[in-house]
Amino acid sequence: MPGLPISNHATGGGLTRANNPVSYFLAILSGILLSLAFPRPNLWPLVFVALIPLLIACRGKEPKAHFGLGYLTGLIHSSILLYWLVKVLTFYGGLHLWLALPAFYLLVAYVALYPAFFTLGLALSERYLKVVPSGLLWIFVGAALYTGLEYFKGIFLSGLPWEPLGAALVARLSLVQFSDIVGTGGLTFIVVMVNLSFFSAGLRYQTKKFKAGLVPGALVVIALCGLWGYGHFRLAQVGDQIADAEKHEVAVVQGNIDQSLKWDPVHRVSILKNYRNLTLKAAQENPWMIIWPEAATPFFFINERGETEWLRTLIKKIETPLLFGSPAYEDQGSGPKYYNRVYLIDAQGEVRGHYDKVHLVPYGEYVPFQRFFPFLGKLTQAVGDYSEGKQGTLIDMEGEQIGVLICYESLFSALARNQVVKGANYLVNLTNDAWFGRTSAPHQLLYQSALRAVENRRTMIRAANTGISAFILPTGEIKTRLGLLKRGVITELIPGMHEKTVYTTIGDIIPQICLIVVVIVYVAGIIRRKRC
Repeated sequence: MPGLPISNHATGGGLTRANNPVSYFLAILSGILLSLAFPRPNLWPLVFVALIPLLIACRGKEPKAHFGLGYLTGLIHSSILLYWLVKVLTFYGGLHLWLALPAFYLLVAYVALYPAFFTLGLALSERYLKVVPSGLLWIFVGAALYTGLEYFKGIFLSGLPWEPLGAALVARLSLVQFSDIVGTGGLTFIVVMVNLSFFSAGLRYQTKKFKAGLVPGALVVIALCGLWGYGHFRLAQVGDQIADAEKHEVAVVQGNIDQSLKWDPVHRVSILKNYRNLTLKAAQENPWMIIWPEAATPFFFINERGETEWLRTLIKKIETPLLFGSPAYEDQGSGPKYYNRVYLIDAQGEVRGHYDKVHLVPYGEYVPFQRFFPFLGKLTQAVGDYSEGKQGTLIDMEGEQIGVLICYESLFSALARNQVVKGANYLVNLTNDAWFGRTSAPHQLLYQSALRAVENRRTMIRAANTGISAFILPTGEIKTRLGLLKRGVITELIPGMHEKTVYTTIGDIIPQICLIVVVIVYVAGIIRRKRC
């Protein structure tokens, strides 16, 4: 890049110990650029250059400075990306702002550690493993570091795989198709590799090493053209498969029930009338199935007889199966166990299957570490802590297998993959995004649901309480959607797919290998440091 500052490394000088205002500015700039690449405003091309200011800031500095600058980038990025949590904690969680802000920044401070460990890992690889800065090996090690750390964030302490870098590419369908082989982790690897390659090429160009700059430059061209070329090939191929696939017409009901009213007994009748009217409207299209969102019923289906019979009567009237979310409890002797459940009722009003949520929301559906953070309590207006369901449970709908993901389970690629491995022909995400209002969070969740569709080449049906409900094709195309805070019905003829992708078969091997690289770099760094 023209004008790229020459580091002390490049000129053979000593390491710079202290940061300066320019370094801080560059680190902050990277945090902002990373955030802008995601919904909203969804300026996705920025993801290919967003790390470059941070790399410039870190150049020639000691490992501690690398860590600090990476941490600053992480603080800015996670604060902007997750800003909506403050509203969830205050408006719906009932916390005063002076308690909500520390809780919010506690999470932000944790998430910010990952970019910090990325830049620290780069410094350790240069100093103790003698990886040549800006060289080809440095590029691949750096991409592996970021990808491995991102994967670890998605599994550690229940996991928080919110907006991995690869998810920014969903806005450009031709660039995201490669995830059916490498998964989202593979896309992140490529994105980081492009960032590092741009930086390396720019540094070599600035230091007049034009021939040496051809290698990272070629790497950028190969990566981007490869993504684009494979994407166009697969879009056409999968498009033909969709055209030939057996299709079913499905209707999604979006009730748009405000979270503050949902569990108020005073509003129970009006909520049920709302769903009844929308369901009668949906039934006019004679769909194969009608879907309500997560916890749509403001009562315990089966356990509360009057309301349960009311719903059975409605289903018998329209003679159409209904897939819907409802809280559930079972008395198992030692006391009731509560579940966030999805039921399938057939046209005769009989239960044909159910799925209990597997990956529960910390502080939303159960309270981890309550002993240490008692002030957080539970943020949902539920009757008690939920219990986990059995992973991989499918619901049979007239011979078609439905894999259900409830709420933010759609963030976890392993859960969706497991459903498809077990034989799911469709993926259905029932969610209640009322917590988020008009923030960017529902848009971010929608895009990550699209990733699950592409990775496994399955139609993703999304039924959301307040939006965004949508039908997402196996290409990742959002075919039909119903926007935020709207009440209505959407209907679409959707394909059922049966073939398994490479990603469905091998899973997250790439980020797992990258995680091994992370361990090697840090262990080797610690050992070499003790010997020095």
